[in-house]
Amino acid sequence: MGMSVSRLLMRSMLDRWFSLGLVVFSMALAVGLFLSVQNVQKMTRANFENSVANVDLVVAARGSEIQILLNSVFGIGQSAALVTAESMEEVSRLPDVAWLVPLSLGDSHRGFRVIGTNNEMFEHAMPGSTNNHLRFADVLDAVIGKDVSDTLGYQLGDKLTLQHGVGAYGADHDDMPLQVAGIMQKTGTPFDRAIFIPVEASEALHLGWQGGRRVANIAPPHDVHDDHDEHDEHHEHDAHDEHEAHDEHDHSGGLDAIDAIFVGLKDKRALIRVQRDVANLETESLMAVVPGVALSRIWQIIGNVDIAFRMINLLILALALLSMVALTLANMENRRREMATLRALGAAPLTLVGLMVAEAALLAAGAAFLGYLAAAGFALSAHMIFLSDFGFVLHLPPLTDGVMMGVYLVPAAVLANLFAIFRIYRATLNDGIMVQR
Repeated sequence: MGMSVSRLLMRSMLDRWFSLGLVVFSMALAVGLFLSVQNVQKMTRANFENSVANVDLVVAARGSEIQILLNSVFGIGQSAALVTAESMEEVSRLPDVAWLVPLSLGDSHRGFRVIGTNNEMFEHAMPGSTNNHLRFADVLDAVIGKDVSDTLGYQLGDKLTLQHGVGAYGADHDDMPLQVAGIMQKTGTPFDRAIFIPVEASEALHLGWQGGRRVANIAPPHDVHDDHDEHDEHHEHDAHDEHEAHDEHDHSGGLDAIDAIFVGLKDKRALIRVQRDVANLETESLMAVVPGVALSRIWQIIGNVDIAFRMINLLILALALLSMVALTLANMENRRREMATLRALGAAPLTLVGLMVAEAALLAAGAAFLGYLAAAGFALSAHMIFLSDFGFVLHLPPLTDGVMMGVYLVPAAVLANLFAIFRIYRATLNDGIMVQR
């Protein structure tokens, strides 16, 4: 009898191949869904944190770290205060600073936010390397994100007119249209939905504006070209203009109206020292935010969505296990006949229990393997969709995830079937070699 236990198990499972196949299929779908959602969540978080992966610090007026990052990177909320040109110059002179990217926010175009910046944005701060070649060749150039191009249908050379402010109430800067000089490749970050203009253009657009309204028409400059790192020459406005209140992000003060600064360091080990140096600047009260830390805190806030998805997946997995138990109980009469026959052939009750436990374990292991294959197939088939629509590569789920799923699922399947196994075991003891009715 001992040498044919495995053969008995295989024959028993083959006799019930259809019903057992349905159980494995439902469990494999649950496993595939669980692994796929977990894989997408990992890729989404990695892409989320990649938004400012190249930026070492974000300098802004003192306030909430999360709000500073939400405003400067994700375009949510407003700046508590602005950073003056003098402060930006002091930050640039810190010995550990390698490059600076000014961010002038507050304008929009047909629902997409406008970011006044410089060429360092594309060279250093933009995630990935597909957009590093982009440049502003003229002060009235604009570089648009992929989502902007796809939604509005803009092509190179098209003209666009910006809107003052981020709501529907803002007046148009129709006296100074800009030209699309570059279209970014997909990055999978909020920058895909942004329009980048030279910070000098952001300054020029707001000359003659006060309190959110245009009070004078000023002709656009025609002879300003790629010289965006020379900041001092852009502050020849009268004292009233330089100190005008920042009403509704009214950037009437030129480069004084910088909302935040992306900073790259020569050595990342100097992070804490630069943070301290920024906090100790005498010109105004500033703070330097470490993007990775602030992003982790933001992810913790929205992490409840991840937990909800995992709970739903676990519930689906539990339902699949319950279907296995229900099928075992539904076939109890047939199993009793089978067990009685095996008893007649000399099988001990514990051997029969071992057969049932081994069957549950094999079904769970098979479901875990097929579920991993389903998740891998989904990743391969959805790769181009995620790349084109979301801007990030959907990798195959790690093989270790499939192995760990099997490690957890096999004991869970055995435990879930213990009640059914115990019922059949008790019935086998009572039946002996004859099935009682």
